[in-house]
Amino acid sequence: MKNIRNMRELKLRKQNLRYKSRHLEDKLNDHVQEAMHDFSGYIRKLAFETGLKIALSLFFRKRKQQVKNEKETVPAD
Repeated sequence: MKNIRNMRELKLRKQNLRYKSRHLEDKLNDHVQEAMHDFSGYIRKLAFETGLKIALSLFFRKRKQQVKNEKETVPAD
């Protein structure tokens, strides 16, 4: 580590470290926001696909029951 000779160098060093830490915090925040956006998109897509599967299964189940009921009500010749 570099030796600090006077107070001015110390102040500059502190200022430089504050700037670097803010910059790294901003970069981390950007990465976190990007990851959350990607994750929320994945969850949204997964929820849509799951909802679609449930709706289709209910639709086909009801349709299958209607066909079954029609067969029971039609008299056999």
